[in-house]
Amino acid sequence: MYTVGLSGLLIGCSMGASNDNNTTGWDYDKVQYEVGDEYWLEENEPEPIDTFFDRSTIIKRLQTKKADKLPFVVHVYVPLCDNEHQGIIPTTPSLGNGMSLKSNLYWATSGGTKAYFKKQSDWKLIYEELDLDTNVLERVVFEKNYSDSKVYLVADAYRGDRMEETVNDYLAAISGNRPQTILFEDQSTLDVAQAADLIMFNGHNGVMDYIDVKPWINLSDKRTDIVMNACVSYGYLQEEFMLAGGYPLVRSNSLLYPGAYVLEQIVDDWVAGIDEKQLCLNAGATYCKKHDCGRGTKVYSSGW
Repeated sequence: MYTVGLSGLLIGCSMGASNDNNTTGWDYDKVQYEVGDEYWLEENEPEPIDTFFDRSTIIKRLQTKKADKLPFVVHVYVPLCDNEHQGIIPTTPSLGNGMSLKSNLYWATSGGTKAYFKKQSDWKLIYEELDLDTNVLERVVFEKNYSDSKVYLVADAYRGDRMEETVNDYLAAISGNRPQTILFEDQSTLDVAQAADLIMFNGHNGVMDYIDVKPWINLSDKRTDIVMNACVSYGYLQEEFMLAGGYPLVRSNSLLYPGAYVLEQIVDDWVAGIDEKQLCLNAGATYCKKHDCGRGTKVYSSGW
């Protein structure tokens, strides 16, 4: 029997004065954790991951793919901004309409995932699919050619009222329990979700909202870089990421707007093999350049 900790609960977010330790100008209270369900192993199954791990096997796998000239796959999970169903400070009705692909803050605006990447000349939109399932309103795929690599960036827009499903699908992919394949018009295919090399969450930190986060257990030897670009995500889902085999490459230390320009910076540096600390510094600088919050040295952190 293996007992896991479930979702972290953030109590009492409030806006405060900016300072050196809180570069986005927000204050927040302590994170509290609850102990949740029990997971029973089948006979002869390997033990789940129960210790913190580093990126050594991840880096080796990425270097091998690059040497073999295989493309990298990045998969982004985006719960659309939703005034009604998420614990956020409400925005305008159109920006906070969790069912609107045309006006949503996290999808259709200048910093929204689809709109932002669509405007970048070096990212080419190669695939769009509406109503992927009952939770995902749209899937898009972008392609970028680097000097020594190619990257496919897959982004799924989830209904704003489906935060629980978004977070669990994100963890399922990290843990190797979400096989998905995209079939393109030319009949070529792309394995995504659990096959991705970098798995990202970009939106409101729904773990704050009393959702049911299941223990997704990785029983393979694959470890994957993960990003959680959401409010004060550092410290959240520690045991869940560990069990799923996801290394926390980037998480945030403050409340923030999950702009896609930060995702682009992270992907560019990740492809270039920039070390984790500098990658987080660059992501913070990119964020604060947009939001006038200093150098951004403490916006993001890497590791456990």
